[in-house]
Amino acid sequence: MVVVGPVRGDPDRLAMRVFMKAIEILGGPRRLIEYRRLTWLPSLMEACYAVVLRDLYHKGIDEIARELGITEQTVRNIMSSDEEAVLKRIRGELTDEDFRTHVAGGLAKLAWGEVRRGVDEHAAFIESSREALEAVEGPMWAIRTLMAINNF
Repeated sequence: MVVVGPVRGDPDRLAMRVFMKAIEILGGPRRLIEYRRLTWLPSLMEACYAVVLRDLYHKGIDEIARELGITEQTVRNIMSSDEEAVLKRIRGELTDEDFRTHVAGGLAKLAWGEVRRGVDEHAAFIESSREALEAVEGPMWAIRTLMAINNF
C-alpha cells in the first residue's frame, strides 16, 4: 500500500493518531463517555501500535510482541482481525454469537487505513475534542479556545 497522507514520525505519535481515528470510527469521544466502563482501551492502543509497527516499520510478529509486552498470539490475532466484521458489529449487524474477531485489531486496522489515506485531519481532532469537552461540561474557556482554533 502506498502512503498517501502525511504519516511520518515516531511510532508513538502515529499510534496516537491511529488511536484517535479508531475512537472517531466508534462514534467519537461522546460515545465513549456513554459506555462509562470501558476496559478494552489499552487493548486498542496495543493494536494501534502493532499495526503501525508491522505496516510502516516492517517489524515481525515476535519483535512487536517483545516491544509491546504482549504475546505473539495476540499480535497474530490483531493482524488477522476482520475489519468488515468489526464495522458490522459496531453497526449492530452481527450478534456476539456471530462475531469472532479481535475488535481492537479490526478497529486499529480500519483507523490505520484512514490515517494512511490522510483522513485524520486536525479539524476532526479539534471537533471531537470540543464535543468531548462539551459532553463532560468542561470549562468554557477550553471550549472557546478549541472553537477558535477550528476557525483559524
